[in-house]
Amino acid sequence: MHSLRLAAAPAFLEDAHAVPAESVAAGLDAAKRGLTRPDKALVAIFTGRGLAGLLVYLGALDLGHAVLVKEQPDHATRDALLAAYQPEFVLDAGAEPVPAGYRPSGELCGARMLSREAHADTAVHPELASLITTSGSLGGPKAVRLSYANLAANAEAIVAALGIGPTDVGITSLPFDYSFGLSVVNSHLAAGAPLVLSRLSPTSRRFWQVVARAGVTNLGAVPLTYRLLHGTGWRPAGFPALRLAYQAGGALEPALVEHFGRLMADHGGGFCPMYGATEATARMCCLTPDLLFDHLGSVGRPVPGGRIRLNEVDADGVGEIVYQGPNVMMGYASSRADLAAGRTVTDVLHTGDLGRLDRGMLYVLGRKDRQLKLYGKRILADEIERRLAVAGPAAVVPAAADTAVVFVEGRSEPFRDAWLDVLRELRLPAECLPLRAVAGLPRTSSGKVDLARLRGLADAL
Repeated sequence: MHSLRLAAAPAFLEDAHAVPAESVAAGLDAAKRGLTRPDKALVAIFTGRGLAGLLVYLGALDLGHAVLVKEQPDHATRDALLAAYQPEFVLDAGAEPVPAGYRPSGELCGARMLSREAHADTAVHPELASLITTSGSLGGPKAVRLSYANLAANAEAIVAALGIGPTDVGITSLPFDYSFGLSVVNSHLAAGAPLVLSRLSPTSRRFWQVVARAGVTNLGAVPLTYRLLHGTGWRPAGFPALRLAYQAGGALEPALVEHFGRLMADHGGGFCPMYGATEATARMCCLTPDLLFDHLGSVGRPVPGGRIRLNEVDADGVGEIVYQGPNVMMGYASSRADLAAGRTVTDVLHTGDLGRLDRGMLYVLGRKDRQLKLYGKRILADEIERRLAVAGPAAVVPAAADTAVVFVEGRSEPFRDAWLDVLRELRLPAECLPLRAVAGLPRTSSGKVDLARLRGLADAL
């Protein structure tokens, strides 16, 4: 029925306390009993990174169902997802009233299971395994449709790329409904590695106390987390088991890549930048620690099974990044009717990112749709942001014709020299690229800068 193979007896720790194997087995049995039905179902998991959510996730996949994961959505988001996708089962925390059209059907590890009262409008395709909602979607809850083969291919590729094995210990340092976070879960369970279930922020003291007590060996985080850790003076010395820190979810400044690379190397471990997309299940490229210092700024080579090429390459060797591999999605969905469809796209993903290749290594330069035209010059907003990142977080958004606003976090003075260097190098007047300080750059739930909100601020200036 499907090709995804996770550990038969997954080992979980809640914070630093091991969950007894018999409790995991009993919980999985209970989850599967509650999800058993003659036809394939969609199971919505609204609880997040706790044991109940993971058991229902594993039980649903084992039964051949599909899952929709959204960590603790607000009332409006929950209702929109229920209306759009009509899941047969819902696991939630039980804090909200039972939504219309559902009835309570049991409990698991303190969470509430709900069942849909009426038949859904459309059957679920046999290959569909997971729906991952996309960030910043407009006009409804758009999602990426992933197959069992997609999940299996990416989990196996990450296991191979990072060398994850049964002696490793992972931790849920990222949201469960984020493709990067879900791939951390899948890759560790596929490798038979124990997984620490934690909802703590990786910038909190309690999180690192759990890392130390549980003997966590590898950690995945987004650029914002590493920037915040750098600001706190974080060092790996207090975590003897930690062998690997890896990063995806956006670009991390080369200076910080080198900083964490040196810290981890001195610790006897390594740092690994990665590059991915929800449409490719999660991660597509990996720069392994042994190559890090020779290719700073790169995201490395494709993970096993994947291929990278550039499309419409210009005179500078820059083109759109095109990825091909078995982890490329089945297609998108915006309603229950879409869940009946099989593959509607090929295994080739046009990422919309611009990049260049150097000695076989991929360098991601920014979004194709973030090109600015200022005074007749085509300029990448991401490149300006990288230049200013020496002083702190910055984001560039278009405003009126021939202008873009540079928003910087905190005070503008520390950014002024880098900003003036950019103006001189691009031969632009200051009024074409004004500098504006904000207390904090707005961010999405995955930690990325919320460019839509910044565009609203730019329009209001």
